[in-house]
Amino acid sequence: MKRNITKIFFASALFVSILVGSYSCTTDDTLSEFEVRRMIEEALRENNQNLEFTQWEIVNIQAKQSDWQWNDQERRYEAIYSLPELTEFIYENGAVLGYLFLGQQGVDEVQKILPYVYTHYATDTEGNITEIFTETISYDVMYQSGGNSDVAFFIQASDVYEDPTAPQTYNFRIVLIW
Repeated sequence: MKRNITKIFFASALFVSILVGSYSCTTDDTLSEFEVRRMIEEALRENNQNLEFTQWEIVNIQAKQSDWQWNDQERRYEAIYSLPELTEFIYENGAVLGYLFLGQQGVDEVQKILPYVYTHYATDTEGNITEIFTETISYDVMYQSGGNSDVAFFIQASDVYEDPTAPQTYNFRIVLIW
C-alpha cells in the first residue's frame, strides 16, 4: 500500500512539474483590448490624414404668407429667395435637400422632406366627398456664379386652381452637403 501511495505521489509531482515548466516557457502573444484599440486608432489616423470628410450647411428660410406670388403661366404660387451658400462645387458635386416644417414648434411640429404632397377633400353635410385635390409643396435650386444662387419654393394644386388660402407662412430648411 505504501508503494501505491508513493507511485501516486511521484506521478502527481511529475505532472505538476511538467505543467509548471511548460507554462513558464510559453509567451503571451495575445493583445489586450487597450492595445487593439490603440492600434486601430493609429491606423485610422494614418489612413484618414488626406481624406476630405463630408461637410454640410443648414439654411433656414421662412416664407411669409405675403412672399408668395401667383405665377399664372405655371399655375402655381412661388416664393424665391437668395441662396449665396450654394457654390458651384456643391451644385456640381454635392447634394441639396429641402425640408418643410408643419405644426407648431415644440408642440406638434413635424419635419417633412420636399416635395411634400397632401390630398385635400371636402364633404357635404351628409359626409359624402364632393371635392378632391392634391397640393404639392416643392422647391428648386438655381446656381448662379458670384454668390447669386437662388432657391424657389412652390405650392401647386392638382386642379391648378388659384386657391387664395394656399399661401401660408411656411418654415423651410435647405441642407447643403458636400
